[in-house]
This record gives sequence, C-alpha cells and structure tokens, in this order.
Amino acid sequence: MIPTRITAHGCEISSTVRTQAEGLAQRWPRFDPAVMEVSFVFGMEGRDHTSEAIVSRRRRQAVVASGQGPDFRVALDDLDCHMRRILRKDRQKRKDYRNS
Repeated sequence: MIPTRITAHGCEISSTVRTQAEGLAQRWPRFDPAVMEVSFVFGMEGRDHTSEAIVSRRRRQAVVASGQGPDFRVALDDLDCHMRRILRKDRQKRKDYRNS
C-alpha cells in the first residue's frame, strides 16, 4: 500500500474524490515500481477545479503532474492521463539506456 496524502486548499473534497485519488495512487506503481509516496493537492482557480500530484520515487527525482476541469473528478482523470504518460516515458527511457 502506497502512503497517500490528500490536501485541499480553499475547498472541500468529497469522499468519492478521496477514494478515486487513493485508487490512482495504488495504480501508478504498475507504471513505475519505484513509487514510494503520492501527495495530492486540490484547489480552485476561478471556476476551474485543479488537482496536482507529486510522486516520490526511490533514488529518482519526484514527478509532478496536474489536471484541470469543471469538477474534481474530471481534473483527476486529466491528472491520471498526464501522470501515466510521464511514468511510462521515464521507465522506457531507463530501459532503453540499460539496453544500449
């Protein structure tokens, strides 16, 4: 189980959004097994809802991704797409480097 921190700045987070965020944190180690901890930050910018994730990894630089949308669920979906792409690319780069 990956330790997960959820923070909200100037807004309330529903239990379904918390559950969705925790589910994402448990899925991301499939894309990079070095994931140690995940922190989520939720906020509001005008009418947009924003979500940001900071993924700490063993012996590697932390990864930061963000998402925006009309509500927090859409923002989390956007964030998930960005984070998965970043983790996959980084893992592929490391595999290619080892094989060359």
